[in-house]
Amino acid sequence: MPATDFPFSLLLRLLFQVGKAFRSSRWLLLAIGTAAITHTAVAQTDTTGASQNTGKQEDLFSVGAGAQYGFIFAHSEDVQNTSGARPIGVEFILSWQSNDAPTWSLCNCFPRKGLLLNYYDFDVALLGKGATAAYFLEPTYRITDRAFFAFKGAAGLSYLTNPFDSTSNPTNQSYSTAINGYLLFGVGAWFRVSERWWLNPSVNYQHISNGGTKKPNKGINWPTAGVAISYQPQFRPYYTGTRTKEKFWKDYSPRWDIGLMGAARRGYDVEGQRIRSPLVGVFAQGAKQVGRVSALTLGAEVYRDGELRNLLSKESIDASPVKAGVMAGHEFILGKFLFSQRLGYYVFDQTPYYDQLFHRWGLLYRVNRHLGAGFSLLAHRQVAEYIDFRVTYSFQKRYE
Repeated sequence: MPATDFPFSLLLRLLFQVGKAFRSSRWLLLAIGTAAITHTAVAQTDTTGASQNTGKQEDLFSVGAGAQYGFIFAHSEDVQNTSGARPIGVEFILSWQSNDAPTWSLCNCFPRKGLLLNYYDFDVALLGKGATAAYFLEPTYRITDRAFFAFKGAAGLSYLTNPFDSTSNPTNQSYSTAINGYLLFGVGAWFRVSERWWLNPSVNYQHISNGGTKKPNKGINWPTAGVAISYQPQFRPYYTGTRTKEKFWKDYSPRWDIGLMGAARRGYDVEGQRIRSPLVGVFAQGAKQVGRVSALTLGAEVYRDGELRNLLSKESIDASPVKAGVMAGHEFILGKFLFSQRLGYYVFDQTPYYDQLFHRWGLLYRVNRHLGAGFSLLAHRQVAEYIDFRVTYSFQKRYE
């Protein structure tokens, strides 16, 4: 049967059957993903030049479907009732991949972006099931003509079917709202099996929580391994120009960012009435690009948390709801998107609820050279506290 005539409905039925088989073969996908990554890691980069179009070209569209299988990471005593669960899911992916000389010159990669839709059965009644829609970015690196290595980040929203309820579902400490934030970090490989068909094994770490808008909110954390099959209607050979070694970013001066952060946190007042309390703050940071898609950052933030003030008052604790911290971290520069990971330390924190260390995960879209907007997740160890939204103003002298 020609590749272009492959019936997609048959593919989906096949993937569902494969997903069922994972129940009795829990390590199968992990082995596939590990083997794929090992294969790509030891392969040699082909830097043979080619006579090709050196201008900007349209992204290559593809559609794919896959299955994922994993386990719940029961990260605290409150969620030990989910230990041993084996989530299984199916996913549907729409992606657009850049494949031209200008993109290659910028990052020596072929980045994908697109929409990820998935559906999971969490394998334990108290958690129920979940459906997710997320936007993803996936820098993809050419290893050989038929093998690519990739890492992926995704963020979106999930709808979950069985949130905490004091009467009907009191043991669910993982989430208490139907709509929750979703994050994914993963690595994978792409293998071309024909001009239009690709095989994509991957290993992922996924997280769902409501960002502290309502408690309990311990979150769901589940690593998975899986495989997807992708169909690309249009074929175009990948640009194979010589790998550029010029370190153009060395001439870039640091980028300086200042901004506002805010959130409306749900909680309870001293009388036990449900209310929303504002969190407002300011932040500043410097970022220095150290690679084609990497920058190192150093910054500080200070904010006042209304929900924290309510909690302190309820427990009769004489302490300030203001927190201030310093952070060091890293950014992936993916076109107009900045994906950041930062480790921080509170220099001012009078509250007794968390230790001094925290970490932040953020995604920022740069509207233009100066203005940006996005969000950041604050977490203490394995517990996500809240998601705040932020706007930034940046200034940078590109060349010395």
